[in-house]
Amino acid sequence: MRLLEKVYQINNSGLGDVRIFSDRIFCYKRYHVDWGNGNETMYSSLWYKLPEVEKLVEQKVFGDRE
Repeated sequence: MRLLEKVYQINNSGLGDVRIFSDRIFCYKRYHVDWGNGNETMYSSLWYKLPEVEKLVEQKVFGDRE
């Protein structure tokens, strides 16, 4: 089962375009990024924590605006 961690709304469609989910398998947490275009990226909590995943997603989605 996946838990919705964060949603990035890119347009005003009412639906989140980029979503970060987490799940646990074999006691290790994984983060799944649904890019909204059919692509998905998985990050393991062995190497990435949630704030790092959020930062990577924000950099890819928003660029260097922040």
